[in-house]
Parts: sequence; structure tokens; C-alpha cells
Amino acid sequence: MKKKVLALLTMAAVAAGATGAVQAAEELEDCKLTFLSWYPEEKYQPILDAFAKEYPGIEIEFQYAAPVADYLEKMQVLTSTGEVPDIFYIAAENKTEMIENGYCADISGTEAVSKLVDANKSTYEADGKYYGFAPTTWVGGYFYNKDIFSELNLEAPATWEEFVNVCKVLQENDTRPIIERGEWFWDSFLGPFMNDYLAGDMDYHKEVLEGSKTFADGWGPYIQKWYEDLIVPGYVGEDLVSVSSQEFFSEFATGHAGLLAGHAGHLLEVQKLEPEFEIGFFPMPGTEADVKVVYGAVDCAVAISSSTEHQKEAEAFLNFIARDDMVQLYQDMNGYVIGMEGIESDVDPILEDVARRYSNGEIGVYIPQGNWDAYGTGLQQQLIASSQELLLGDIDCDTFIQNMQDKLAELKDE
Repeated sequence: MKKKVLALLTMAAVAAGATGAVQAAEELEDCKLTFLSWYPEEKYQPILDAFAKEYPGIEIEFQYAAPVADYLEKMQVLTSTGEVPDIFYIAAENKTEMIENGYCADISGTEAVSKLVDANKSTYEADGKYYGFAPTTWVGGYFYNKDIFSELNLEAPATWEEFVNVCKVLQENDTRPIIERGEWFWDSFLGPFMNDYLAGDMDYHKEVLEGSKTFADGWGPYIQKWYEDLIVPGYVGEDLVSVSSQEFFSEFATGHAGLLAGHAGHLLEVQKLEPEFEIGFFPMPGTEADVKVVYGAVDCAVAISSSTEHQKEAEAFLNFIARDDMVQLYQDMNGYVIGMEGIESDVDPILEDVARRYSNGEIGVYIPQGNWDAYGTGLQQQLIASSQELLLGDIDCDTFIQNMQDKLAELKDE
């Protein structure tokens, strides 16, 4: 039904506004735009095809690098060699670096930016100017296998204590409690940190960067809690260090793991594998049942190179994505919440409640690297390295925290 409605909307929009679209296209130069994407080409293809029909003189040379590490590395290579694409993505991990170093054009005057809600607009703002178009926000937590939960008489946990008990029961019944990727398994400590600490001090990371607080002040107790409650008993297993994205999806979809830590985009990938069980969802819990902050962030943003020779044409591509009919196709790529005025999000029913609460301003979203400004890439790399070392028993929790603090000091001295 959704696809039929979108098709009709697209046809109606083209029919009603064909003259304006052709006129706009005629005002632009024929050119080739290079585009480095965060999303693979097969996902982007419906948008690319629609753009090509309305702007036949503008060719999109599409490139893809897988997020997160590969994409950031690719972008660093391109900036260092002076080969920045006309259009590219910026994300939590590198947005400050890209904006402050002048790689991103000011797109404040575009129609695309004007349509964004404040949260999605302000994420890529600096000094009153806007440098990225991010039409969606991801919210996440834990997806769970309802069949396994039913067989073991388990319910979706509302508190950390209940969550740890769920992991215990799953393990006792020969089911991997949690599946995560090799670079992301650290996020299981976020539930208590977000809801017990961060909800009362949303400026925590700013204070860490300024030096009035440290990683030990906020993160310290929760890294220790994560280690003692999940790593020591083996609910977060050592083999997660080497888990790839595909194993991440398939281990859950085949029923070998009871919980998958992730978001709507991950849910889409799991559903493609056609699991033979019903999937449930719950936010990452704190010690109390009241969820105030959830795992999530405004999505990565489409940016335009400050050195492009085709800014008008690149802006046309942004404005095209921002059209009501096209942004629905954009949301199809990730299943996230649309952060644009007057446009409803067609999220998976599993995520409707948490998406509604975010849209209504009832809960905040958090991911660490979105709060680290220019130090995002370096601190993210350190977080990955230290979490892997901790899981493998090479360091203790105090060293984990100290490594993060030392890395911040090192980055500040560069």
C-alpha cells in the first residue's frame, strides 16, 4: 500500500509541477556532480533515477564507502589530497572537523534546510550557519526474539536489573544474550549512563571538553557497571570483537542471539533475511523504569563542497531530496524518523512508540561521538580500541577511562 501511495504522490507531484521543474532544470548548467554516499547505491537508486528524469543535464557520479570507519577514512584521504567530492556526507564523528576546516559550503539559504525541524537543523549548525541537510533521526535500543522470550517466560525489561536477568536466562538456555558488531559492542553501557546520569547533565560532554569534568566523572561508574554486569559473566562475549555487520544481522535473524542492539536501519537489514519469529523492541534501560534518553542521533547529513564549481546544481540535488515525495523515498533507505515540518514518519510499528515520544519532545537522543566536536574521530577510534582491549582482558576499567582522557589531551595538543 505504501509503495502505491508513494507512486501516486510522485506522479501527481510531477504532473502538477512539471513546468516549474523543467524551468528550474533549464536554469542550471549541464554538469557532472561527484557524490560520496554513506548509503549504498542500490538504496539510493530510486532517488537517483527520479532526479535523472527531472534534471537530465546533471549527471551524478556515485561513490560509496561503508560507514562508519571506512567512510571516515575515505573522507580523510579525499580531504588530504584535495579531491573532495561535490556532494558528500558528514556525520557525528567528523562534522566539526569538516565544518571548521572549511570543506563544507554554507547551505543556509536552501529550501532543504528551511524545511528541517530545529533538532535536525541545529545538529549541523556553526556560528549561525548551516552546513548539512539531515532529514532523518535514528532512534534505537534492543530488538528481541519474541519466540525465545515466550519460550523462556521472559518479558521486555524495563530496568537494568531486569535486563541483566534476561541476559542470564538467555545464556543459561544456550542462547547468545547480545549480538553486536566488533566496533560497537560498547554501547550496552549507555542505558544506565543516559538515564541515570546524562538526563540530569546534558552538557556533560561539553564540560569534559572544557576540562571542568572528566570521563571518570560521568562514564567511570557506568563502564565499571557494564564490565561487571555484562562482560564478566560473558553476556557480552569476547568473540564480538571480530563480528562483522553481516554476522551481526544473521546471528539474530537465525535465532542464535536473543537481543540485537541497534536501530531502524538494522531492523530493515534483519527483516531482509526473513527471520521466522516476531521481533520486539525496548529502549536501553537505566536503573529505574522511566526512560528519559534513548540511544539515537540525528542522522548523517548531506553536505556540499565549498570548492565545488557547481554549487547551484548541488543545491538542486539537496532541494530535490527535500521534496515531500522524495524524502519519503529517502526514509525508505533507513526507516528512521523524518525530521521535517509537516511530514509524518512511516516507521516500523515496532518503533512507533519511541519515535512518537521523540517527535513529541518527551525523550532525548544520545550517541557519544555526536558530542565530541573536533575530537570526534580520534575519540571514537580510542573508544573502539579501549573497549576491545577491555573485553579481551588486556586492560581494566580504570585504564579504559584514562585512555579516553589521555586521547582527548593528545588531540587538544595537536
